[in-house]
Amino acid sequence: MPKVSLIIPVYNVAPYIDTCLASLIEQTMDDIEVLLVDDHGADDSIVRARSFVEKHPSNKSVRFLATPHNMGPGAARNIGIEEARGEYIGFVDSDDVVTSDYCEQLYTAAQSCNADLSYCQATLVNGKEEQPMSNPVIGSGAFDGDERRYFLSHYVTMMWTFLYKRDVVMKYGIRFPSTRSAEDSYFLTCSLLAAQRIACVDSPLYRYLVHEDSLSEVRNPKRYADKIKSFDLLMQFAREKGLYDANKSELDYIYLKKGYLLGMLTYIYNETHPQQVIVQKMHEHMLSYIPHYRRNDYYRADLKLRMLHTFVRRCTRIAFKVMPYYIKKTKMKL
Repeated sequence: MPKVSLIIPVYNVAPYIDTCLASLIEQTMDDIEVLLVDDHGADDSIVRARSFVEKHPSNKSVRFLATPHNMGPGAARNIGIEEARGEYIGFVDSDDVVTSDYCEQLYTAAQSCNADLSYCQATLVNGKEEQPMSNPVIGSGAFDGDERRYFLSHYVTMMWTFLYKRDVVMKYGIRFPSTRSAEDSYFLTCSLLAAQRIACVDSPLYRYLVHEDSLSEVRNPKRYADKIKSFDLLMQFAREKGLYDANKSELDYIYLKKGYLLGMLTYIYNETHPQQVIVQKMHEHMLSYIPHYRRNDYYRADLKLRMLHTFVRRCTRIAFKVMPYYIKKTKMKL
């Protein structure tokens, strides 16, 4: 059994796939498998991937899988999960790169405390500009109580900086939803709820490369509905698995911030002619999950979130005009 299975969806990344694969076969840990899942893009990404593997013999196991047709990165990753044989599984986007010791450091940290999750930090690379992307640094070991609450209320969705113990993923049935926005937030948050032990490597081992043609950079007027649906499913998962009550305040805050408010801003940014009635329906939908959101301690303490929410709700027409500019100017991640 491999120690680590790395799952990589492949879709329209012909200019970047060689660089990504080079960083994977150069891993200092040998006992890993790389699962490349073809999601049927319009270019020759998978052909280039096969050619690269043929031209660069490695002691790493590389397997090629495929979705039946284009289904999105979440579905491609799910196929990889079903086929993975590793003790831990991880995900790398096919237009990103990792350091040569990415697997070794994360796996060693996980083994040191029998962790269900092991995570590192990342670097965002946008042309010549680089900036750190960091999650909270917490002690390795038991992941419960105050540490879990703190992490859930402060984390950044960087699901590719984590290794996930495959037994836990399978036990809880954690898979990516069919939505094409925030499906990574769903998977990571479900894993954070299920994990009992965690390990931290406070080093930037993952390089997140921004490209103009990245899926997350392309405007899509339907993305907001998928984003909200992903967080609807998260709340349903937490309740079904009996994990909601112990993390109620944190999950409600996650839904408010990452689901509802970012969903609303995503709608305003992507829609050419946003409608006030849609914003009102989003608010009513949020109330069906969190009717007493004003009592949430995290919401009350987050002045920026409250001000932004109040502005969009009370000055909707003005928000329609100024928010797209603000989002673009501040490079707000939607």
